Amino acid sequence: MSLLLLLAHPAAAQERFRLSGRATDAATGEALAGAAISLQELPEVGAITDAQGKYTFTAPAGTYMLLAKYVGYATWQRTVQLTQDLRQNISLNAGAYDVEEVEITANRQPPLTESAMMGQLELPLETIKTLPVLFGEQDILKTIQLLPGVQSGGEGNTGFYVRGGAADQNLVLLDGATVYNPGHLLNFFSVFNSDAIESTTLIKGSMPARYGGRLSSVLDIGMKDGDFSKYKVEGGIGLISSRLTLQGPIAKEKASFLLSGRRTYMDVLFGPFLRNTQQGGIPFYFYDLNGRLNYTLSPRDRLSLGGYYGRDAGKLKLSDGRFSSDFFWGNATATARWNHLFSDKFFLNLSAILSKYDFQFGWDYGGISTNVQTGVRDYSLNLDLDYTPNVRHHLQYGIQYTFHRLQPRSGEAQTEQGQNFSTDRLLPKYGHEAALYMSDDWNVTDKLLLSLGLRNSYFQQSGPFTLYRFDAEQLVTDSTNYSRGEKVKQYQALEPRVSLRYEVSSRSSVKASFTQLAQYVHLVSNAYTTLPLDVWVPSSALVEPQRATQYALGYFRSMQENMYEGSVEVYYKTMRHQLEYREGFVPGPSNRDLEYEFVTGRGRSYGVELFVRKNLGDLQGWLGYTLSRTTRTFPQLNNGNTFAARYDRRHDLSLVASYKYNSRWTFGGTFVYGTGQATTLPSRRYLIEGNVVYQYGDRNSFRMQPFHRLDLAATLAGKEQKNLKSSWTFSLYNVYGRQNPFLYYIDSEGEPYSGSIKLQAKKVSVIPFPLPSVTWNFSWL
Repeated sequence: MSLLLLLAHPAAAQERFRLSGRATDAATGEALAGAAISLQELPEVGAITDAQGKYTFTAPAGTYMLLAKYVGYATWQRTVQLTQDLRQNISLNAGAYDVEEVEITANRQPPLTESAMMGQLELPLETIKTLPVLFGEQDILKTIQLLPGVQSGGEGNTGFYVRGGAADQNLVLLDGATVYNPGHLLNFFSVFNSDAIESTTLIKGSMPARYGGRLSSVLDIGMKDGDFSKYKVEGGIGLISSRLTLQGPIAKEKASFLLSGRRTYMDVLFGPFLRNTQQGGIPFYFYDLNGRLNYTLSPRDRLSLGGYYGRDAGKLKLSDGRFSSDFFWGNATATARWNHLFSDKFFLNLSAILSKYDFQFGWDYGGISTNVQTGVRDYSLNLDLDYTPNVRHHLQYGIQYTFHRLQPRSGEAQTEQGQNFSTDRLLPKYGHEAALYMSDDWNVTDKLLLSLGLRNSYFQQSGPFTLYRFDAEQLVTDSTNYSRGEKVKQYQALEPRVSLRYEVSSRSSVKASFTQLAQYVHLVSNAYTTLPLDVWVPSSALVEPQRATQYALGYFRSMQENMYEGSVEVYYKTMRHQLEYREGFVPGPSNRDLEYEFVTGRGRSYGVELFVRKNLGDLQGWLGYTLSRTTRTFPQLNNGNTFAARYDRRHDLSLVASYKYNSRWTFGGTFVYGTGQATTLPSRRYLIEGNVVYQYGDRNSFRMQPFHRLDLAATLAGKEQKNLKSSWTFSLYNVYGRQNPFLYYIDSEGEPYSGSIKLQAKKVSVIPFPLPSVTWNFSWL
């Protein structure tokens, strides 16, 4: 009996229990995403709160000091006795925060070394606000371009490409709603107003099973809830735009609101001085509106309603009146959500979501009026469940449904006399997309964490739709008509996701992942970045879903009490049913469905990503480097030979730094370098009847010049007053005036008949000079 007691004692001492809860702002009640929760006696044990402020981790039985730390808040601590599963909510108070505790990116050791997820990073707004940006506009999308594995779409551009994927292969979410075009001003600014944003998470590796419909990455952005206890006004005034955010309680501690707006005003400021010019003034402006309402029904139930509406708009009119145009495009989203807590281990999210994107461009010239439009509209309903039955398992499962309505590019034209010269309008395309998913984060042992996920996705194209058949001369030989709601084509895909983490030591871990993905809506562009007129099309009888398989392996390490941390990740990705336009395709009005202009092929991408960052101290920042290769192979393009993708970039380097000089001055800087973009240029020229005709070389066989740029910024905090805080941000974009190529064109000089004609490839740079900006930011309580 004594022997049995001795053997049982160690087993009891090693019994583990789960500690969970939610971290919120004590003053506002808002969830705090990215807060570090840990045990003082076991600093290697802990967690980082998610977008809803929730945390959970396990620890051996015992008495501990529970600590919570978050940028800009006083450290929270409380003694807890862990003799059973325990729920402990945490309320953090804003306060002076020692600079040694400021984190330049979202995360301490736990999310890098303990989570099984690979390629996942959260970006705090504190990081975004200290970096130099174009025209002083804080920009989430430009910040994520500084991370390894993420490439920019060009000079000053918010378009981004992740691990060899196209722009449409990134799932961009705002409060769960898909944002189809996240760029303003031809993608020079993003649609996300940082004053309205609470959390930003980028996933470029092992995508959890609850996400689907894209092949490359997820950018999940959450809006602020609004202050539950007091009213607050904040905003900023810059060179080209201003923004204003109002938030506060509707019923104190029970209901809150947030309303945020932003608008550019170059058209207003400079328009009066340019009215008599050829263009008639600055024709362009954009604006954003964000709103959110929250209501606490009970300690277990909460309702929220959030929305976004943004537009790019403008007019162009020649002074002689011969030509005038109006254009606009933009996104609109709405999310209604009910959160219900069944118990400390089981909760539910039920969401109804609207996503909308549309583009319209109309012009009058020579007595003929023309109008072109395209767009997307989604209606979604998601049921997501979260269950933690014991300390070893964390289950997430649910069902998701989206009804797609995609309007292809269509146009109309008519004369002043009412004659209609337009083509027949192409009918909208309809599709039903649904998915069942389930995942389990399984703590197999204290060192081995296994994350298993399975997503079963389904897509159905429905009528009205006409399927044409063509002969060799592309003349219609037969057709099949489908009535409204009739099933045209259906697809189904099993998408397994497996990732594991093995803890080599308390400060290092090895991770591996395998992911399969399917994508049912597509955007095909023949430009170097997505443009407003690019058209989204669904999978159909003509277009198969895109598929991808990705393998990844990584090593993660934290050093010197988390002062430094770093990672090395390698990945290999294959892609099927990739889409490009056929050879010789020229955009223009047509009665022919755009899908007939596509050709399909395969893609491959592989690379190594290095990431090192310094989290603590006056000087903070990170270094990211990517060595990669991305190719495409299409039987009907480039004679079937493999070619470099447009976004193939061998070397990609980013260096980010922030220095706290004193209590008022903070300096920031970024340096980026990248291999030149691949493009196609003529290799030969011919003279036919006096006209120069070009013969193009192999697809994407020409490399633009390498891209590099240095940006600097300085932030001066104003003297604090009773209810007002303010700061000035000064930035200098492209410090040494690098003329980075945006595109190349062929220019000719001389006379073709005399033999003196000369051809030369000329570079176009968008911002070839240092560009200063200044912004005043304020917050009134």
